[in-house]
Amino acid sequence: MALLDVKNLSIQFGGLKAVSDFNLSLEDRELVAIIGPNGAGKTTVFNMLTGLYKPTEGNILFEGNSLVGLKPHDYTARGIARTFQNIRLFNNATVLDNIKIAFTLQVKYGLGEALFRTRNFNTVEDNLELKSLELLKILNLDGKADFLAKNLPYGEQRRLEIARALATNPKILLLDEPAAGMNPNEIDDLISLIKEIKERFKLTVLLIEHHMNVVMNIADRIKVLDFGHTIAEGIPAEIQRNPRVIEAYLGGGHVEC
Repeated sequence: MALLDVKNLSIQFGGLKAVSDFNLSLEDRELVAIIGPNGAGKTTVFNMLTGLYKPTEGNILFEGNSLVGLKPHDYTARGIARTFQNIRLFNNATVLDNIKIAFTLQVKYGLGEALFRTRNFNTVEDNLELKSLELLKILNLDGKADFLAKNLPYGEQRRLEIARALATNPKILLLDEPAAGMNPNEIDDLISLIKEIKERFKLTVLLIEHHMNVVMNIADRIKVLDFGHTIAEGIPAEIQRNPRVIEAYLGGGHVEC
């Protein structure tokens, strides 16, 4: 059984069908990329896969159970985490607190314990801080724990958002254009980082990305959308040479890796 099985997913906004008959099967520890031109429906798919949008048709099965109709926090609790195309951090909170907030699903103390600062409360909080600091170290942010999130450079804000997603203990990590706005050196570091966290955390990864060198270097499979429809799917070498992809995605030429 696939970890995630998306069947005939469609969504309509008024008279516009933004995504039509989208199908996807994700196996454990697989990395799949979704590509396509702007407006192809990629982020709309992510929004359905994380509960922000309810599909008009179709089903989303995670470990054999349907998720359609659940709230976004239910998707997170079951093991699906994501980042966003436009970074969404708690800008006026510290880097450390951004991570600790994401650990709230794992908090095991009651309101009374928090109010009276019981031994269990202190033990849990100390453990969360240790876990948070470990995550920051993995993401090369351990020296920035006390910085406000808004004061981090852009590339480090991207890494902080990934760290926060990892703090929810996901089985599937959805990355929405993680290389957007990065310089070539940062992109090279990102490629290494995604490979590392996929192996370290034993993750399945679903990626939206416009930088083809990122996609071609890390994807096991690629799915191509155009105007909400799937026009191709295959391994990177096949997608790179697919005439429909070249025409729809680049308007002619060659998909460079």
